[in-house]
Amino acid sequence: MKVADKKVVRLDYTLRNAAGEVIDTSEGAEPLTYLHGASQIVPGLERELAGMAAGEAKDVVVQPEDGYGLP
Repeated sequence: MKVADKKVVRLDYTLRNAAGEVIDTSEGAEPLTYLHGASQIVPGLERELAGMAAGEAKDVVVQPEDGYGLP
């Protein structure tokens, strides 16, 4: 099954800043669960996850304008 609109997605993640420091992670906890295409996660991440298959891994860089905005 591929990630697509109206699909429930569960993913393990580690969020790092530009210096490589861990800001947040699902390690040791439940995976993040969201409805793809429902704007429940930042647009840049949602766009990068589209089309991925179950079990596939990917490193993603989300620019501020595609995330939470510029500081």
